[in-house]
Amino acid sequence: MRTLLVILLLSLCARGYAQNALEKDAPEREDYRFEVSFITGDLGYVDQVIVKGFTPFDESPCLEYKYELVERLAEVPDANETTYWVNDKTDINFDGFPDLLIFLGRNSVGRIEEFYAAYAWDEENKYFALVPGFDEIGNPVFHPDSKTITSTVRTDAAEKTTWTYVWDGWQLEIIDEKISNLFDDDE
Repeated sequence: MRTLLVILLLSLCARGYAQNALEKDAPEREDYRFEVSFITGDLGYVDQVIVKGFTPFDESPCLEYKYELVERLAEVPDANETTYWVNDKTDINFDGFPDLLIFLGRNSVGRIEEFYAAYAWDEENKYFALVPGFDEIGNPVFHPDSKTITSTVRTDAAEKTTWTYVWDGWQLEIIDEKISNLFDDDE
């Protein structure tokens, strides 16, 4: 569906923090702040998003994530829209620590689906761990009460499918799949 350009680029400081997580100076989750920028391709469309993570300990970014967008954009989002591209407040794995979601855009051909890359905060090792395959989950909805994530997408002309995921360690596992009429209002 789309190509992951760069899964994870870590500067020396981030690698040092991950390798020396037990050191006193390793950043805590609340130390991170994120900035988003975009890359315009040869044809003048915005086709990549870059998210950089900073801590108070470094002037340069400690981590950088770069992704191709699901659909390219005609123009760079304005400053008010850029906060939508980085969500560092949601606890996606329900462990009490906010994680990192990077909005990759919407697939709007025949359906509307939003996609995100996800990194779960690893409190023990003090770094953001990539959640494999999360960028293929359309329209994720987080349910802290049941510690599940659901994804409902249109899968045929008049049908939708809802998958329910639970965490199995650092990966997501599908525990339920429900196919229903696209026009049912049970979601």
